[in-house]
Amino acid sequence: MFLYEDLEQIDFSKYKRIVVSYSGGVDSLVLLHALNSITEFKQKLFALHVNHGINQASSTWEKHCENTCSNLGINFVSLKIKLDNQSNASENHMRQARYRALLAWIKKDDVLCTGHHKDDHVETVFFRLLRGTGIKGLSGIKKFSTIKGTDLVRPLLDYSKKDLKFYAKNNKLKWIEDETNEDISFSRNLIRKNIFPLLKNQNWPSYVNALSHLSRRAKEANEILEEVGDEDIKHCSTDTLNRLSILKIKGFSKVRIKNLLYRWISLKTDLDISSHLLDEIYKNILFTKENSDPIVSLGKPGRKDSFQLRRFNGILHYLPLIESDFVKKNETWKWNLSSSLVLPTGVLSIETCSGEGLSSNLTKKRILVKVRSGGERCKPKGRSKSQKLKKLLLEYEVPPWLRNRLPLVYVDNKLAAVSNLWVCEEFTAKRDEKGIVLSWTDTLDN
Repeated sequence: MFLYEDLEQIDFSKYKRIVVSYSGGVDSLVLLHALNSITEFKQKLFALHVNHGINQASSTWEKHCENTCSNLGINFVSLKIKLDNQSNASENHMRQARYRALLAWIKKDDVLCTGHHKDDHVETVFFRLLRGTGIKGLSGIKKFSTIKGTDLVRPLLDYSKKDLKFYAKNNKLKWIEDETNEDISFSRNLIRKNIFPLLKNQNWPSYVNALSHLSRRAKEANEILEEVGDEDIKHCSTDTLNRLSILKIKGFSKVRIKNLLYRWISLKTDLDISSHLLDEIYKNILFTKENSDPIVSLGKPGRKDSFQLRRFNGILHYLPLIESDFVKKNETWKWNLSSSLVLPTGVLSIETCSGEGLSSNLTKKRILVKVRSGGERCKPKGRSKSQKLKKLLLEYEVPPWLRNRLPLVYVDNKLAAVSNLWVCEEFTAKRDEKGIVLSWTDTLDN
């Protein structure tokens, strides 16, 4: 049996707004009504309705939700979204579009609540089982989680659909019955309407308890795998968690390596990480030729959470997947050496220091910043002769994906400094002279 007082144990004190994804169905309506019945929650409660515009009754449903919230004294907001292919929109496509709309509206100090219940949880476990999910998938729906940096709470997860309907009828609530819930062309409806009743009426009347038990055990197993993964990441990390030692990784068994990779990547992106991707990383990056430059990527260039993995000098690097690795070769930027310079590939900053860096006298001359075009030479301070920049970059073990992104500082069309790596001897500050020390922060090298 569900009582609204059951929700008082959830700590919402740190949030400015409690946002409920309100479809108009019985689940989200019960959640909304129950939260609104608690005085300390009522003042910051918002109902957020997403109108997909697919069903002919969408506008009627939206108006029903608005009226319900008006009667209950709840803040109501409706969001309209347009799907690319409305007639063939899949369950997953609609879900993704709905969450994009919800998260775009939500602010930093908000919490998002949904009306998922115990039956949803069991259906999810069964659905993922049929799709061949891993241990993490069998854990089912989490009561507390985060999505795109937003806290997500499912307060009704311990209660059945039957419990929620009893609450709704007892409180004389009116909800929307979506006829698409009867459409068994949707996978979840097929499971709910056809498969589960068959299981219950045949030899498995306790299927709910069995699947719930499986989910709990999977959750425990996944927690152990995550703990092991965290320890292995810590063991293999270098100066940053974005770079791991390949030699140390290879010290583990194959299954442990794949668990490490899954945990490492999942901490950095919300994209789905497939077994195929882990196999590709294992084979084509970790166990490939030392002098090769393999790349494994996921997502689309420039999109949030998209990434690429590369190896260099025995280190596995996690990098954002960007539109281009470098700027156009003919681009130039004027600079007066008095403040930071923001470039497409990073930020070039300065500090003053006696006897080091570029000579401060150079501020009176024409200074330009460029990127490599090929054939550049530099004689770093202390060297006996000038050398090709290509050779110097190899010597200093600069990763290949950073070489064409480095800013080159020119004074009167002569190369004076290469990023924060070298100052060409002709342009260095004298011992008793104020110098300008360059600092380069690349957007990839994080």
